[in-house]
Amino acid sequence: MPGRRKFFLVMFRAELEDSLEDIEYLGEIYERRYRNNEITNYVYNENEAFLHHEAAGLKNLITLIDSFNPEDFQTVTELAQAVDVFLKKRIEEFDNPQVVYGIIKRKINKILAYIGQRDSD
Repeated sequence: MPGRRKFFLVMFRAELEDSLEDIEYLGEIYERRYRNNEITNYVYNENEAFLHHEAAGLKNLITLIDSFNPEDFQTVTELAQAVDVFLKKRIEEFDNPQVVYGIIKRKINKILAYIGQRDSD
């Protein structure tokens, strides 16, 4: 029964989309701070470039989540490990900022903790 494995993938996608929204919100904060002369043009542009690169990386990875079939794995833990390894490799191939992998890893661990990491699936 792939219920927990499918739930993992659904939650993982939702968590990454939430992180993407957080990045976009942070960009709005930087823009407001720039308009209020709280940060320089240089700092604003550097932050925007970094956030754009980070967001692009997450968007690419979100589309890859659909390539996983929960029925191909025996347990949630096995699926989570496969997702982790696969996305880490893609992050390196796409030359994404390392922080993107940090986001991925935290979200995987968060979901595993939430669902109890039970392999009884």
